[in-house]
Amino acid sequence: MADILTKIKEWHKESEDGNREWRTRGIESYDFYKGKQWASDDVSKLDSEGRPHLTLNQIFPIINLVSGFERGNKMQIQVYPKRGGMQPFAEILTSLAKHAQDTANIEYKQSMMFYDGIICGKGWIGVDISYADDPINGELDISRLSPFEIQEDPRATAYDLNENGRFIIRSYYWDKNACVLNYPKKEKEIGEALSFISDIESGVVTSDTDTYKKVTGSTTSAEEINKHKDNIRECWWKDWQRRAFLIARDTLEVRMIHPEKLEDAKAIVEKSKGKFVIRERVVPILHKTLTMGEALVLEDTEDPLQGISSFPFFRYCPYWVDGHVLGMIDNLKDPQREINKRTSQTLHHINQTANSGWLGPENWEVESTEDVEHFGSKPGVSIHYKEGKKPERIEPARLSEGHITLAQLASSNLKIISAVNADLLGYDKTAAESGIAMRQRKDQGLLANALVFDNYKYTLQIFGDALVTLIREADIYSEEEIRAIIEEDKLNVDLSVLKSRKIGKYGIKVSRSLDMPTERMAQFQMLLEAAKAGIPIPADVILEASDIPHKEEVIARIKEQQAQQNALPPSRGTRPPTA
Repeated sequence: MADILTKIKEWHKESEDGNREWRTRGIESYDFYKGKQWASDDVSKLDSEGRPHLTLNQIFPIINLVSGFERGNKMQIQVYPKRGGMQPFAEILTSLAKHAQDTANIEYKQSMMFYDGIICGKGWIGVDISYADDPINGELDISRLSPFEIQEDPRATAYDLNENGRFIIRSYYWDKNACVLNYPKKEKEIGEALSFISDIESGVVTSDTDTYKKVTGSTTSAEEINKHKDNIRECWWKDWQRRAFLIARDTLEVRMIHPEKLEDAKAIVEKSKGKFVIRERVVPILHKTLTMGEALVLEDTEDPLQGISSFPFFRYCPYWVDGHVLGMIDNLKDPQREINKRTSQTLHHINQTANSGWLGPENWEVESTEDVEHFGSKPGVSIHYKEGKKPERIEPARLSEGHITLAQLASSNLKIISAVNADLLGYDKTAAESGIAMRQRKDQGLLANALVFDNYKYTLQIFGDALVTLIREADIYSEEEIRAIIEEDKLNVDLSVLKSRKIGKYGIKVSRSLDMPTERMAQFQMLLEAAKAGIPIPADVILEASDIPHKEEVIARIKEQQAQQNALPPSRGTRPPTA
């Protein structure tokens, strides 16, 4: 256990160092989105000088618009058969994936992942199996995870962390009672670890979070402690091992064999009469290790997902350049700062010149000097003076056009850099601009952000592949549940096909779709659209896929009318068909 504990500490330190620059940018990006756009030192200095510090948050509507576009154009997981596959199998998995999306609120959590990504550069969702409500089969548990509780391998150069990522570490708090119930044999060690962690409440936490140090006489806020301290480190990591695989010759489907079940697999090969073969390959094996505090290993499991080697965490990055990630806000910070500064300076100039002062002769006598000083700039003020000693108002300096121009340029630059122009934001177009020109500007804005949505689609494809594999391999749906879903979607297929090794390969396709309650309704919509496009699909076939009331009666009458029309003799003038 000491070796694995040391390894995880080294990985955590490596990920902290490698992700520190992004983390700093990400925290600042959230501040900018929320409207905290001035440095604390600048605010203190301006307050001491009595100068304003306005925040005109033009980043806020830009992010909301892009997030709203994703929410209005949901992506749906579609399974399709590849070479040697079977269409009924693909239909079953598509229905199960749709059911999982609905029951686990996956679409909302995917939208939150997208929202996090465009703000700070990374969005995460995690997949787990919860046994809280179903202790037998378990239920699919999909969670939106804070980007700041995940530390991935900083040396991974591929967008998909499964390609060359070594580890992903999630740091979080865990209720003590739940922890003890899950690991009852380590109750004493858990108590000691938590006591050690609580000892630092009045101390200082090191910035790299690798160790905890208590400094006598020093204190830090709970917020600062919570920023760095974690009770649990959940590390998913891979190493390479030689493993045996059972391969179906006809479909090329592959199943990894656990070493303890190798003899059973050999028996299958002997009885299959050449239909199956065993091959050995060097492959990555997934591990899950949970640690608490500095020295306690709660769990260290090899192959926790039973043959599935994909990480159960999925990352979305709107911009990805060889491992360097960017959010949409990163390049908008300077223009936003410029807007705030120039607008604040303009207001300060107006405040200074509004009561510019008065000029009067020596020994100028008025009824109340205080009235002139404090209220002389207000409309309707009355100033009484002696004859021959009329005061003159000091003409204020003209308002700086440069400050106004710079603020306007910064606002324009925000839209240019983000490609979210006035048309996308819904601002009124100029009277001289045609509708065609406005539409072209909208299309240009969407095209400039195509990379943001293309990376999102790729993330959903990676997630969809893992989701479908988990549904098939982890038995999270009982046979009764699968049968009920199949019947609901009116799928006439053999349930045994789901587990069969003869099904061949399948693929994952993620595409935009209407937000339909079931896969059956989605199929009905596709048939309807195809019929509108001119494809000669019979009306009874379209209705069969729908949930229209009295559907069977309507279909029966359509068939009856078709039979009557076929029985009618040809009308006059109609030439009988030739032989």
